[in-house]
Amino acid sequence: MNHHSPQPPEPQTPAGSIETIEAELVKIESLIATAVRLLDEGRVVELSALQERTKRVCDAALALPRDGSRPLIPAMEALLSALDALTANLSRRFGDMPSLANLVGADTATSAYGQTLKHYP
Repeated sequence: MNHHSPQPPEPQTPAGSIETIEAELVKIESLIATAVRLLDEGRVVELSALQERTKRVCDAALALPRDGSRPLIPAMEALLSALDALTANLSRRFGDMPSLANLVGADTATSAYGQTLKHYP
């Protein structure tokens, strides 16, 4: 008998493919933009779920091989811009909040972005 076993799937990072991570970065950027709009309307925004989601996707981006992470740079730039807008909005509304970066996972996002970008002069 001549049995051919199916090829194993391509190995991926635990969090998924680059496309999956990029899609999640775009979703989070959109959620942050929505949070900024809600704050502008005077509504209360829950940031803890956003923080966890941001940390998860940035950790996944950091786990990617360096060569494969380059396509994520534009999405990470957009995410950091959205985080900056959220920080500015909350600072205007509530005064200086030095712990905000930690709250929304900006340190992780900045670190992931920096790790990705520094390999591409």
